[in-house]
Amino acid sequence: MKKTMTLMSLFILVAIAQAEPPPGHPSVGQAHDHLQVPEGELGYMGQVLQSIPSNDYVYLEVSKKEGGTRWLAAPRAAVPVQSYIRYGDGRVMHNFFSRKHKRTFAEVMFVDEIQQLGN
Repeated sequence: MKKTMTLMSLFILVAIAQAEPPPGHPSVGQAHDHLQVPEGELGYMGQVLQSIPSNDYVYLEVSKKEGGTRWLAAPRAAVPVQSYIRYGDGRVMHNFFSRKHKRTFAEVMFVDEIQQLGN
């Protein structure tokens, strides 16, 4: 009996670990667009393509709805690559040099807040 319960528990854990949405299930971004969720102050949404933690900020390369990408600097948080976020307007700085990363960003928008939406 104990062996059967252990084996059953293992099957349940494997099923949970491999669970995927059913075929045709929309992504977070597609569901957001379809449901037309009000965005309020955080009027932009995008998928995180790169996430570079820094001292007090996290630099995020985010896809733009109209195409292309945009670099953001947001308050430091763990933001996974491929996740979706919402963000509002911020202050844009051109040719911004990050001393820590020894890198110049052609354009980076400093935002006060991001909202993580998931994958």
